Amino acid sequence: MRRARSSLDAPYLSLEASELRIVCPGCGHAVTVSAEALCMKCGASLEAALSAARGPPPPLPPRRLTRAQRAAVSRPKLHKHYMLGTLGLWAGVMLLPVGLLLVRPLLLQAAIFIGVGLLFRRTSWPVALRREQRRQLKALVWGLPAAAEVTRVERQVAPSLHAGRLVQLNYVFTVHGQRVEGSLPSTHAADLLRRPGERVWAVYVAEDPGASALWPPAP
Repeated sequence: MRRARSSLDAPYLSLEASELRIVCPGCGHAVTVSAEALCMKCGASLEAALSAARGPPPPLPPRRLTRAQRAAVSRPKLHKHYMLGTLGLWAGVMLLPVGLLLVRPLLLQAAIFIGVGLLFRRTSWPVALRREQRRQLKALVWGLPAAAEVTRVERQVAPSLHAGRLVQLNYVFTVHGQRVEGSLPSTHAADLLRRPGERVWAVYVAEDPGASALWPPAP
């Protein structure tokens, strides 16, 4: 008998899709945005309105990020496990000189604390995740701007198990005529209000367009 798929098997759930609407500057109606970016009512071009909705473009690189913006990108997958590992590592390091100089049996306990601490830190912040976060930070600081579009908004089922991430945003942009897809997890409730078709800005590394991020970064 086939087992029902649990929520943890599918960490992200799609939000109910709704068509992006924008007010046409020609007729004043709120209309859906077609692939041709033309008003469904009067046929006027919506490009100017879409550019305004996208907001101001990213500043020229290098861009300065605040400490909070860097921390929002570079963070462990399992924050509580990482903090426990840090605490265990710190306790082991504190016990080590005591064991070496005074109480020899404490050496074993110090080694256990250090080993468990390193294990927790490594598993809660994998090397692959660190590498991807460094690529995103490089894109935010040095990346070239590109007009992008949100393609999918996925809600996180268990935010507490994934560093508080509430939503994952999938987006697409074009580089030299080639379609490039990106994905960005977010911890901000405001991103839950985004919808497929929304026009946004992305920044990407020139030599590696796969390394990209949405602009502006939060918070």
